[in-house]
Amino acid sequence: MPETDRDLQARLFACEEALKVETSRRLSAEVTLRETRQNFKKALQALPVIIYATDQDGSLIFYNREFERVSGYAADDLQNGPGLLDLLLREDEGLCLVNDVTCRKWKIETKDGREKVVVWSEESSAVPLAGWRSWKIGLDITELETVREEVKILQGLLPICANCKQIRDAKGVWTSLETYIAEQSEADFTHGICPACLAKLYPKTDSDT
Repeated sequence: MPETDRDLQARLFACEEALKVETSRRLSAEVTLRETRQNFKKALQALPVIIYATDQDGSLIFYNREFERVSGYAADDLQNGPGLLDLLLREDEGLCLVNDVTCRKWKIETKDGREKVVVWSEESSAVPLAGWRSWKIGLDITELETVREEVKILQGLLPICANCKQIRDAKGVWTSLETYIAEQSEADFTHGICPACLAKLYPKTDSDT
């Protein structure tokens, strides 16, 4: 038998209620998703490693506090400088391994002109994120590289004078052993006299004792 107006109204009411439930469910899901994204970004902000992301045009769309600290650029600088990444990433040092992970080592130039060394790991393929064409994790290894260079300086053959025992540095300048070691390390010297030298310099003192 044909549907009556009452039947049609009942069906329409049921559809409206179902639409309300679905709309409410989707709005709730959107709120949850938005909160999840906000919490995710808060977590990235707090991490002690550099994180930044770019969009399809290569523009910087996310960076954390460690990025600002290492680069020296504040939020206003980063937002108003579309070509900042090109200035920051100054020299590609090539591939390197960090804990068995292949990374790229870059020399960067900070806002105040200092040079730092950062290793970057591209995470876009392993963990794709919506809206982020590319995102990377970076670690500032400047201090480690400085220590390595200092260790290299103290390794290998050192040209030393056979007579006065002065050391010739990388610039060809001859300097005392104490001065050379003090300049190339954090060692400090105290001066005393060994027993053999004491006997030569002060024979009477030696015999008296």
